Amino acid sequence: MTDLVDIAGPAAPPRRNGELAFDAPWQSRAFGMVAAVVELHFGGDREPFRQRLIAAIREQPARPYWNSWAVALERLVVDTGLLPAAAIDAAVSSAGGADAVDPGR
Repeated sequence: MTDLVDIAGPAAPPRRNGELAFDAPWQSRAFGMVAAVVELHFGGDREPFRQRLIAAIREQPARPYWNSWAVALERLVVDTGLLPAAAIDAAVSSAGGADAVDPGR
């Protein structure tokens, strides 16, 4: 599997004592979803995701890192046709709205 934790530069995941830092369960789930999508649909090539993550961070530098990660994941699956935006919106609505899924969405 592609090692997403080796991403460097502005897209590098936050760490505490050398370990990935997750402050909420949704953050680790989003990390796992990206790992699965990269491996299964991009043959381990993390570059398509990485470019979207860098763009998301650049667009809103003050946005929390994992919120940018979620934005990049959403763009990746929509841009590449893995999921239609309407399916994501429906899932967010059924979960109780964007604040219930990701407070930064």
